[in-house]
Amino acid sequence: MQKPLIVCSLQNRNSKGALQSLDCELLRLPAAEQILTTEFPRPPRLFVIHTVSLDHDATRAVILSLRSQWPLTEVLVWAPQAEGNTVRTYFQAGAHDVVLHRQESKLAEAVSATLENQKFLPRMHEQSRQRSKGSRFESMLSRSTEMWGLFELCTRVAPTDATVLIVGETGTGKELLARAVHRRSGREGRFVAANCASIPPDLINSELFGYEKGAFTGADRAKKGLVMHANKGTLFLDEIGDMPPEAQQCLLRMLQEKRIRPVGSRVESEIDVRIVAATNVQLDQAVRDGNFREDLFYRLDVIRVNVPPLRQRPEDVYLLFGHFTTRLAKHYGLEPPIFTDSFLDALLEYEWPGNVRQLENLSERLVLERSQSALTARDFDKLRNTNLVETPQTREHKKQAAWRNSVDPGRSLQENLDPVI
Repeated sequence: MQKPLIVCSLQNRNSKGALQSLDCELLRLPAAEQILTTEFPRPPRLFVIHTVSLDHDATRAVILSLRSQWPLTEVLVWAPQAEGNTVRTYFQAGAHDVVLHRQESKLAEAVSATLENQKFLPRMHEQSRQRSKGSRFESMLSRSTEMWGLFELCTRVAPTDATVLIVGETGTGKELLARAVHRRSGREGRFVAANCASIPPDLINSELFGYEKGAFTGADRAKKGLVMHANKGTLFLDEIGDMPPEAQQCLLRMLQEKRIRPVGSRVESEIDVRIVAATNVQLDQAVRDGNFREDLFYRLDVIRVNVPPLRQRPEDVYLLFGHFTTRLAKHYGLEPPIFTDSFLDALLEYEWPGNVRQLENLSERLVLERSQSALTARDFDKLRNTNLVETPQTREHKKQAAWRNSVDPGRSLQENLDPVI
């Protein structure tokens, strides 16, 4: 049986010696930052970070990155000089324990206690392992209970042929979910994506179902449609609420009869396509407004997946931010940026109208424009104002923010409303 692997960044060799008595395998690195880029022979059981060469913000950034990369591995911080507020922020970042004693023997005791807890609480450890597994669904990460339930639902329905309707705001990852469902479906065909809002209404039928040579002016040769390209696979129809009525009718017929007829053709072809649709509007309301066919809605709304916006799952903000900055820094060959407490607090307080996509874009800018000094809440305000994704939710967020900023508690309600009206 292999001994548990402990990765440590201890500057004092005597400190490593204090851990040698433990029944474990030690891997010592000269700097804590190297832990983020080192490949290990197997998953570590524990990370031990010595703060002697790190300031407070750098230590917190390392903890966040480690918890993002290794959600099953505990992080222990040895910080003899740390004060109360600093210790609190280490725990908030995800540290399992913070050792304040100077003696190496106390460090060894803390490491031993952590290993003992893992040894004698196998059920709790397994629950943690299952939860961490659940937090990653293909390329998607989350610590949100609602998202775990969503991942489990997608896992259950993926092997079936059931139509899936994904509902969520722009930037929440609807296409990532659709791709994950396809990969877990076992279908041998391709995943083909079509954005119904970006295809001109007069061309959507020919794009989806194909056309014969001479079907219309400019059709100098026959062309297979996206549906046929997705045969035996999955067709992802994004922004399905923007599909024009004529195309809705053709899609309904395809779902009912499993056959399509290219534009200009008299011959029908059988198809085997799994439909995953997505929308950022409420289709049931569109049905009531007369903008979407009721019979098609019921055909699509077999399995509904409601993706919550990022502002409703604040527990994911640090996780995703750490994941994005670490991955992008590695991609560009750069050092991850350093953040102050005020910057990280601003991340949580912001409402993220552009959702995960906006957070990823901001993370990339942070990595590429890395400052030599630790970033503050003021830096975050500058970044968000130049990186705001303009969506209906963003515009509504701006209006609400402007209203909140304009309200004067010393004036009456009517006086506050007058400028708006």
